Amino acid sequence: MVNTAVELEVLEEKMPESPWHNEKVRECEDMLREAVKSLPTAVVFRDLFFQFKGKRYAPDLAVVLQGSPPLESIGFVYRVPEDGPAPDAIIEVAVSSKSLGEALGDKVYFYAEMGVKEYLVIQAFPEKPVRLWFCRPNFGELPSPVSEAVLETLGVKVSVQGQKVRMFDRDGKEIMPLREALERERQQREQERQQWKEALEQERRKREELERRVAELEQKLKSGNL
Repeated sequence: MVNTAVELEVLEEKMPESPWHNEKVRECEDMLREAVKSLPTAVVFRDLFFQFKGKRYAPDLAVVLQGSPPLESIGFVYRVPEDGPAPDAIIEVAVSSKSLGEALGDKVYFYAEMGVKEYLVIQAFPEKPVRLWFCRPNFGELPSPVSEAVLETLGVKVSVQGQKVRMFDRDGKEIMPLREALERERQQREQERQQWKEALEQERRKREELERRVAELEQKLKSGNL
């Protein structure tokens, strides 16, 4: 566990992020947590410093599948290998040219040396379509642009649609954050309710039309026009 002096030092290094960046990271975090919820030992970290051989970076999202120390024992710095193994997968969200350069530059070599298996950079510049960069650092790869990325360690495929990042499981089923799944369910119920109301309205109109025609026939019978 880090001591107070180191924690204060780390806090001074932390920089505030833009609302756009935070929103994009939150969306990916929600999907990642949903994706690994069936893996009892998997832990998703956000903005936690990983330190290795005297250097440290705080990736937007990191997933340790096995061997993570108890959360209550972790301060602001996770030392590899003293505290636990390196992340199996890391995701960085770049919302500017500067952050993209950092994600595709020094961070790659640090994550490679630390032993990260899969590294995904989500280029999410405001008002522009999202792009993906992917590599396997522990194999010496450098990030290259891809249309979709398969995180084999997590069993997740990542693709983009405009400014939206989408994730799918091994069976091709879309992974949705719980709040989004609930919202879709609510919309589906609302759509079904609206269809039911429309069907009732159609039946009401048919019934009124039938009653009108019956009334006309009865009137004609009474007047002797039939």
